[in-house]
Amino acid sequence: MAPEFLDPVPEQIVLRIEPATLRKAEGLIKSCEFCNSAAAQIAFVAVLDGLTGSDPTVTDYVLEVPARCPKCGRDILQNTLVEAA
Repeated sequence: MAPEFLDPVPEQIVLRIEPATLRKAEGLIKSCEFCNSAAAQIAFVAVLDGLTGSDPTVTDYVLEVPARCPKCGRDILQNTLVEAA
């Protein structure tokens, strides 16, 4: 019997983000940490969480291709900081 103070660990969910979904996510951002470090304050993964409606505590993402910053064109990965549109 497990002690009562131990909560079961939820299973991790891995979502593959297809290019069409990635383009929608790119439309929700203005800039990235490379071209606008002062305004880029949220991780791109938070944009993906909102777009997919996924639970950020149990969801990881696999990007088929990196997202692109609409301002400077640099690659954006899950942990890249971005400015929301």
